[in-house]
Amino acid sequence: MDEDNGLSFRTLREANKRRLPQFKDAQGRTAHALPDGSDWSPAEWGQAVLGELGELANLEKKIKRGDFDMDNPEVAREVQTEVAREFADIVTYLDIYAMQRGVDLGEATRKKFNEVSRRVKASVFIAKHDTLLVIDPGQMELDFDRPL
Repeated sequence: MDEDNGLSFRTLREANKRRLPQFKDAQGRTAHALPDGSDWSPAEWGQAVLGELGELANLEKKIKRGDFDMDNPEVAREVQTEVAREFADIVTYLDIYAMQRGVDLGEATRKKFNEVSRRVKASVFIAKHDTLLVIDPGQMELDFDRPL
């Protein structure tokens, strides 16, 4: 995709915080009794994530079994758009779930990514402020938590 994908976890978190008190259910009622969504337990937010993963899995199943004419460019585009929408739902709910658990999703992801890079001896790391680093494996002990 050639589109700008510059959305940060920080921006998504702020947008989720602002939208949660405005969210309406199918009948037009305010969906959450508490403006930060904490009227749902973390388990319920986890279930929301799993529900969206299930929707994506169901779509993938339909693609695999041939329910869509993927040789038709228009159909393939429509299906790809729906796949992207399901991924977006997953990430949105995942951020709210992480927020309810007090987890900064961007920071946690960056740290875990770097931990795995070190473990598998990869040369790709993520420094603070979304800086991508490709380094010599001999420099694996760099402190990626310090600003560059």
